[in-house]
Amino acid sequence: MITGFLTIGLLQWCVLLSSFSPQSVGVPLFAVHKAQRRQSTFKVREPNLYAPHLYAHELEFLAILIDLPGAKKKQSYWELSYQLYFVPEDKYYETVKRLPRGPSNPTPEQFPGRVLLLEGHKKIRRLDTLRERTIHLTGVPFKQRVPDAQRTKFATLMTYFSVKIFDAELKTTLYRSGLMITDPYEDHPQDPNQAIARKTIYLNFMVTPEGYLNLSQLARDPDSTKW
Repeated sequence: MITGFLTIGLLQWCVLLSSFSPQSVGVPLFAVHKAQRRQSTFKVREPNLYAPHLYAHELEFLAILIDLPGAKKKQSYWELSYQLYFVPEDKYYETVKRLPRGPSNPTPEQFPGRVLLLEGHKKIRRLDTLRERTIHLTGVPFKQRVPDAQRTKFATLMTYFSVKIFDAELKTTLYRSGLMITDPYEDHPQDPNQAIARKTIYLNFMVTPEGYLNLSQLARDPDSTKW
């Protein structure tokens, strides 16, 4: 059993190291989350560890187009479709075991037992300020949507998205779609050895002056968030 868990972990890191490049528009998105899911402390998975206290009653969803060279251009726009799912721990790892070696770009349909928490679509044409480039949703029911027996520590929150960005300064259109995943919990801000319920899901997009589209699920430094 332990060997099986180690194999899954090694497979995930191999996917990350072999496929992620911030300059590749076609990069398999399943790889992007790997560097972000266990970012501050290494946590050994304890299978089916019941942890209902790590499930927030409600979630906040923040999708932000942080950087865009042509943000001041009236012709620029960004368009985002998104779905947020909960995936039970056993179903997530069963799917990971079935994935082919190397780069992979699975779809939500490959994860049985998933629970849809949120979905939407928005096209934004006014991009002058960070506030205007933000999709902010609150009060997304979470804990009540998850059966009690599935409230384990190492279950998964999965965001599937499809984004289209036209930058009038660069005169280019960028597309990206894929999965990004994270845990239902996060590190305690004062004690990285303790976990607390995750309350916010971030989906950040950044277009570089060279025309590359980068993404992240990391929370922004509050001091750098200027509305």
